[in-house]
Amino acid sequence: MLAVMMKQGIKPNVVTYNTLMDGYCLHNEVNKAKYIFDTMATGGVIPAVKSYTIMINGFCKSKMVDEAINLFEEMLFKNMFPDTVTYNTLIDGLCKSGRISYAWELVNEMSDRGQQPDVTTYNSFVHTLCKKHHLDKAIALVKKIQDQGIQLDLYTYTMLNGGLCNGGRLKEAQHVFKYLLIKGYNIGVVTFTTMISGFCKEGLFEEALALLSKMEDKGCIPDAITFEILICALFESGENDKAEKLLCEMIARGLL
Repeated sequence: MLAVMMKQGIKPNVVTYNTLMDGYCLHNEVNKAKYIFDTMATGGVIPAVKSYTIMINGFCKSKMVDEAINLFEEMLFKNMFPDTVTYNTLIDGLCKSGRISYAWELVNEMSDRGQQPDVTTYNSFVHTLCKKHHLDKAIALVKKIQDQGIQLDLYTYTMLNGGLCNGGRLKEAQHVFKYLLIKGYNIGVVTFTTMISGFCKEGLFEEALALLSKMEDKGCIPDAITFEILICALFESGENDKAEKLLCEMIARGLL
C-alpha cells in the first residue's frame, strides 16, 4: 500500500503508518508492523506516542515482551512521554508474562510522570493474581483500588468472581456475584457459567439450576458450555433425569 501511495505521489503521514501498523498487529503480523514502523524514519515521518503504543501492544500480544520493553526504553531515550495507554499496555504484557515486579515499577514510574494509574492499570494485576490463585492478594488489591477512589468496572468483578469460584471460595464469589446483580451490571454468559460451575463443584445443583433460570430472566442466553457443565455434573452425581432433561433442551436449542 505504501508503495502504491508513493508511486501516485502521495506522501504517507503518521496516521497512515499507524493505521497500517495497527492492521498488521490485529492480524498477528507484528514483524510486518515493525517493518512499517522502521520505514517511517526513512520516509521522513517521526513516530508519535501512538505509533510506539501500537507496536508495544503488538509485541505484547505476540508474547514478545522484551521487544516491547526495548521500544518503551527507546521512547524514554528520545525524551518522548508515554501516556496512560502506553503504560497500561506494557504493564498488561509484563503481568501476563509473569514479570509483576517490573510491572509495579512502571506503576510507580507513571505516577511520578504525572500519568495516574486507572482501573485498567490495576485490572492487569487482578487478572494475574486470580489466575495464579493468589486470591487474598487480589482481594487486598481490589480494596486498595477502592480506597484510592478508583471506580471498579465489570471486568474487575468478573475476574475476581472467576478466581474465587475456581479457588473453591464459593461464598465469597456469591457475594461478588450478588453485588453485580444488585448494581444492575450487564453480566455476561461467562460470568453466569462460572458461577454455575462453582455451584456444581460443591454439589449445589438446585442453586445451579435456579441460576440457569435467572440467567435467561436477565436476558443472558446460556451457551453450549453452560449446558455441558451442568449436564456432566448432574450425570456424575447420578441425577440422570435432570441431566437428560437438560440434554434434550440443549438439542432443541440447536446447541448440540
